[in-house]
Amino acid sequence: MEISQKKFNKILKKNFLFEKKPTIAVAVSGGPDSMALVFLLNKWIQNNQGKIFALIIDHGIRKESYKESKTIKEYLCSKNIESHIFRVNKKKIIKNTMKEARVNRYEKLIKFCVKKNIFHLFLGHHYDDNIETFILRKIAGSNLQGLRAMQYNFLNDGVKILRPLIDFNKKEILKYNNQNKIFYLVDPSNKNLKYSRVAVRKFLVDEKKYLSDIKKDFNLIQKYSHLYIKMTYRILHTLIIKTSYKKITIDSKNFFNFDIELQTKIIEIIYGFFTSKNRHLRYKNILDSLKLLSNKKVINTNLAGMMIKRDSFFLSFTK
Repeated sequence: MEISQKKFNKILKKNFLFEKKPTIAVAVSGGPDSMALVFLLNKWIQNNQGKIFALIIDHGIRKESYKESKTIKEYLCSKNIESHIFRVNKKKIIKNTMKEARVNRYEKLIKFCVKKNIFHLFLGHHYDDNIETFILRKIAGSNLQGLRAMQYNFLNDGVKILRPLIDFNKKEILKYNNQNKIFYLVDPSNKNLKYSRVAVRKFLVDEKKYLSDIKKDFNLIQKYSHLYIKMTYRILHTLIIKTSYKKITIDSKNFFNFDIELQTKIIEIIYGFFTSKNRHLRYKNILDSLKLLSNKKVINTNLAGMMIKRDSFFLSFTK
């Protein structure tokens, strides 16, 4: 599927809602994906009489990163695209990992959007990124929700995070950049095998024979996962004894008669009621809590800020 401005505009119209004359922000790493996205969005925003902010990320992992960020800013400014550089806080990055850098930059970008009353933050993730995420989560033993990988959009502190390129692959993005003569940088970190995502990417290149089956597996989960999630909500509804803004009480006997995977999903859903942020519980932490709760005695445990209490008949969840 070739990228064109017309197709891109249709994706925005079909999948997202915007106010009149919208103000939007786009996260820019300087790589081909985010650079393609910022130019597609810039044309779209001009037609909608809105405003765009390019939020350039200096991840700080390499010495050259700040200089590269300045290069991207100068290039975007020459195209009349307002740009700001955000430097990742190295003090908060203990292990110098991609994950820590990602969390830190999300915090900065969301904070900027909230301050500027920007309700839409765009990210340049594409289909190949999603396949990699799917594999990483499958290796980690993620549940159904996790295996859905990256979705078109999600909410974070009142800011809508949008991924309009999620159905396009890397080749299509590179072709668009070449056709439109869009400048971009190549990050050497993307070839460093100490990062798990890079290792997965190399595996997919070396073992192409498996790629077709992996994609089929991924596409089936995307197609049917919402049905299974809907079933889980219905099962949870049969367990609920009482609900309020701060507390949910369910039938403990029937809950513990269910399979461990279903118990895990029910706890995830309940946790989601108590947090407005896009946070996910670690699978291992849920299993540890369930192990404690399976004890016949009265017990209290804290799961990522959610208190769980078990007595003879009920399980109570409070934030």
